[in-house]
Order: sequence, then C-alpha cells, then structure tokens
Amino acid sequence: MNNLDRQRDEKKFDTSSSSNLTSNYIVRAGLSAGPDLRHRNLGTDLTEHPHSSDILAEINSGKLLMVDSRRRNGLILIKRFHAEFAGPGAAVGGAFEVDSQQAIPVGDFCLVCPQSPEEIQKAFGIRRQWVRLMEQLTAKPAALERAQMVLTQFEQYLDSETVAQIPDEALALLVGVFPQTIRAARQGNDRV
Repeated sequence: MNNLDRQRDEKKFDTSSSSNLTSNYIVRAGLSAGPDLRHRNLGTDLTEHPHSSDILAEINSGKLLMVDSRRRNGLILIKRFHAEFAGPGAAVGGAFEVDSQQAIPVGDFCLVCPQSPEEIQKAFGIRRQWVRLMEQLTAKPAALERAQMVLTQFEQYLDSETVAQIPDEALALLVGVFPQTIRAARQGNDRV
C-alpha cells in the first residue's frame, strides 16, 4: 500500500470553527459529511457535544494521532478527576488517553496521523509542553486567579467567542477549580 492509499484509508476529524462552533465530520481524504452531523453551541454543559464520543472512540482505538499543527485548535480531554489540553501538534491517543472519559474539540479542530518517527517524537514533546503550561497555571494558589489565567491563555490563543463556548466544567477541570469559579472569572472579565 503506497502513501496515497494509506492517507485515503485513514480517518480524520475536522471540525471547522465559526462563532458558534459548528463542526463538520471529515471521514476520508477531505470529503465532508452531511449537515446532519453538525452540532449546536457547547454552552456550559459537558454532555452537549455529540461528536465527543466519536472523537473519544477514535483516540481510544490505540492509534497514535496528533492535533493538526496548522490550525488554531485543540482538544480538551476530560479524565476522571482532571482535564488535559492537547494543542496544535500534540500527540493524542495511544497510551495517553486510557482514562479519558470525554473529548471536547476546540477551535478549527482536526486530528491527523503522524507520518514519520520524527513527527511522532515531536508530537510527544509538544504534548509535554501543553501539560507544562497547564501545570504553570495551576501553580497559582488562588482559585479565581487560576480561573482568570486559563481564560486569558485561551483568549490569547483562540478568539474570545470560541472561549465563550468552552464549557465551564471543562475549563475548571483544567486548572483545578469549581465551575462556579470559572463563571465568576468570566463575569469579572466582562466588566473590565
């Protein structure tokens, strides 16, 4: 099987972002699925994202994937007691996500298959960098400060409309605060 045939057979998730975070599910070689696979705004409820289970099944399949490094996107992986963010270029799947319970795509989301051992090694390094960034945010002792910092980081990386659609619960699990603390930080940011 040559590379072109292999690329056609690989699955690829692509959720193109707009201000309301509608998504398209791309299955093979860039062919778009129908509008019946679109989802509504994420709001603040973790259960509202219908493609979460599809994405989670793909990353739990044992195949190592990575978040597309050419897009402003990422994946929030909800674990049992915390969440992790995998940004552009970060490895997902394989042994990383054995305890993931939900996957929330953020931004112009797309998963791709690394094509070389060097690309795999780079993806592992990038995943580690994203973990370290979240670790730095959680080092702040005050919960409201952690909540404000995670919102600020995401707003610098994505646009504020996209960040507004990320569930409070997901952001709270990223930095170890209650969802109410994220809501308070959002309200404080709105007043400034």
